[in-house]
Amino acid sequence: MESATERGPLVPVLLAGGSGTRLWPVSRAAFPKHLVELVGEESLLQATARRVLRVAPAERVVTIAAAGQAVLVRRQLAQIDGALLRHLLLEPEPRNTAVAVGLAARHAAARISGDAILWVCPSDHLVREPEVLIGALERALPLAVAGRIVTFGIAPTRPETGFGWIARGEPLEAPGAFAVRRFVEKPPRAEAEAMLAAGGHDWNSGMFVMRADVLLDELARFEPLLARELEALEASYRANPEGVVDAALFARLPALPIDKAVMERSTRMAVVPCDPGWSDVGSWHALWELMGKDEHGNVVTGDVALSGSRDNLVKADHRLVALAGVSGLAVVETADAILVADRTDGEAVKQLVAALAGAGRRETVCHAREVRPWGGFTTLLQRSGLKIREVELDPRAALTLQRHAGRDEHWLVVNGRASVRLGDRFFELGPGESVKVGRGVLHRLANAGSEPLRLVEIQLGEILDESATERLAGD
Repeated sequence: MESATERGPLVPVLLAGGSGTRLWPVSRAAFPKHLVELVGEESLLQATARRVLRVAPAERVVTIAAAGQAVLVRRQLAQIDGALLRHLLLEPEPRNTAVAVGLAARHAAARISGDAILWVCPSDHLVREPEVLIGALERALPLAVAGRIVTFGIAPTRPETGFGWIARGEPLEAPGAFAVRRFVEKPPRAEAEAMLAAGGHDWNSGMFVMRADVLLDELARFEPLLARELEALEASYRANPEGVVDAALFARLPALPIDKAVMERSTRMAVVPCDPGWSDVGSWHALWELMGKDEHGNVVTGDVALSGSRDNLVKADHRLVALAGVSGLAVVETADAILVADRTDGEAVKQLVAALAGAGRRETVCHAREVRPWGGFTTLLQRSGLKIREVELDPRAALTLQRHAGRDEHWLVVNGRASVRLGDRFFELGPGESVKVGRGVLHRLANAGSEPLRLVEIQLGEILDESATERLAGD
């Protein structure tokens, strides 16, 4: 793969932003679909990372992610290869893909190689046949070296109105590659049907390969303000070892998709059609199409009972979910929310989530299970004056020294060994042992072992908002 470029290292760019509201209640603002194990035992982000590692080393992968998801992104990438954290850049707020791709190009040129070739990959898409995509990449690389911006066109299977389409132009010198005649963004159904019938059209996958300098030149031509601001932005990232930029500087950037900023305006565009088993996994219906079904067309995950039901997607995480005499539904159960929806109406789910978010419902933001740098916790029960949580600390992890003036806490160890400071006392607790942490008592909890520590925490008294509790704890 290296020799195929004849110039410059290949730098994969993982775009790890977005919210995926059509996949609520599994996907949420703080835990979006690219971080969820929707298909298989790894998240879409992890699957994307493994895919690009087939063609480039981990220390050359650039990831653009949301600062608010940094803990989850770091944890998931580190499970694949710790070197994937070397070029992790964190956005303080969403600014769409023109900023993300432009920043990756500026960063790769400055920190990896001036003649870097970028392979931009959204991390929230599924590719079931990665070897087909890598074959398309090999065909695209000579075009990228020659100064083309190459997109990967997906063979269309239906008159989809929710995707962008690409109309092919004349064939190019590379086998199976074409100039791009035009982009069609989310066409009406009649136009989508006409393009499907005519042939010579592909879905826009959102994956691109191009030289970093070519992308930056095109940005300077079409979006000069953004291009100038990216220079200051990249310098800000370089000055921050945590990879987070100044929020005020970031807020000045225009929010544009890279397709609108460059791809639909550039004369350098080329398309390499391919069929790698791609899906944007953009709705429960899309997931139903991807997954194996029973003899009645049902997709079932978890503890599910069905009677006289067909063509449903049912996902149960914590309890029995039973369906009788219904069809075409998406029924998704999590610890704190249950969705029942028309399986094919992703837009209705999106509108529902927007309404819930407008009402301030925390279920749109985070799960009952929340992840922290030291581990995480699940809220099992909360009512006035009482909260019960299952808390897990990673090996050798510790919380900060803290005190709570308005409540008592009781800790019961389930697995592992806890190291406890309680006032001036220091001791350890094993499975089945417990301790009371009184109001106003200085305390600290740590994992004393090499295995995860799990305990049940019961809070009695003043139950703070969770964000306030975490600020107080300094977690």
